[in-house]
Amino acid sequence: MFSTIKAFAVSLALGGALVIPVMADQQQCSCKNLQSVQEELRNADYAAKFFADMAAQLKAVEDPLIEAHKIPTHPDSDVSIHHRSSLKRTEIMGRFSLPHRPAHGYTGPATVDMKYGSCEQQPAALEALRAGSQCKELADFSLEHEAVHRAKCARDTAAVYWDRLPSQFAAEEAERYREQAKATRALLKRIVDEGTVTIEARLEPRIMGPQFDVTYSYVTQSVEMEGNSSPGSDKWMLKGKTRRAGKIKSVRIAGISCTSSGQINDDIDMALELDGLTMALDNKSKGRPGDVKIRCKGGHGMSMRPQGEVDAGNVFAKESFTVDTEVSQDVSTLPFAKYVTGGMSVSGKNTVSVKLVCPGS
Repeated sequence: MFSTIKAFAVSLALGGALVIPVMADQQQCSCKNLQSVQEELRNADYAAKFFADMAAQLKAVEDPLIEAHKIPTHPDSDVSIHHRSSLKRTEIMGRFSLPHRPAHGYTGPATVDMKYGSCEQQPAALEALRAGSQCKELADFSLEHEAVHRAKCARDTAAVYWDRLPSQFAAEEAERYREQAKATRALLKRIVDEGTVTIEARLEPRIMGPQFDVTYSYVTQSVEMEGNSSPGSDKWMLKGKTRRAGKIKSVRIAGISCTSSGQINDDIDMALELDGLTMALDNKSKGRPGDVKIRCKGGHGMSMRPQGEVDAGNVFAKESFTVDTEVSQDVSTLPFAKYVTGGMSVSGKNTVSVKLVCPGS
């Protein structure tokens, strides 16, 4: 929300005794609002940094002029500090671009203005902001952002508030967005904590070479991940234990189709790192009893894997976290593909499904 302050547009606030009616039909934020909360957080983080950087750049314009005004003979002693800084502010604002404008599901006004020279905002505009928000907490955060601005205006008096330098408006705005981001991040953590994260996976590599064509199937059972967000930290870890079954889906050797039976089994430990916006998955496998048999026309074979074989590694990193995320990877890009040599090639897909199941679903 951005308002015009002299030549300085900035988000302002509602405060004091003005009351915004609360509509009974606005629901608390939940899993179904995950995308909206994530995008509002990205916007708040962006704006907090943008205005903090702006404040520093404007101060670099203002401070030398403040010193120049102390020296009557200085060439810049009669330069308007507000005007020079406002010109710089206009240049900087030309680069302002929120990651999500508007955030998912938001239908309210893009700006809520404060009347110049006063500490007032239009109740209808603020109600439109509230009603246009996806859920109650997001509305509350936006209204609180505005309220703190207005309260400062009333506390300082309108005359003092509006006579500040552009860098001071920018610094105030940066602080308001930092607080809004902090509240939104806590909301995002609560939403994830209240839900249940499940993971399942399917890996189907196909290895081909001279006289050899085999497609494998590895299915990881769905697992409910356990753990909660970490207080005081943006990142936290969820962990889970499950099993994976490996079979030969199809096999053709020397032009002869063969049949396969049996399976190999693994115990799987999963660790999902989250920040509410992105995620990274590591897993560790340990071989259990199991073997695979192959029968072809004119012969047969059998695979007996070493027991207790351990493998570990990263499954994916920096993937977007959504209510229902499917990460699909080309098998040829996975670490184990580099061990397929001797004129053989590897293809296929590795698909990992990560779901956030809302309470009651």
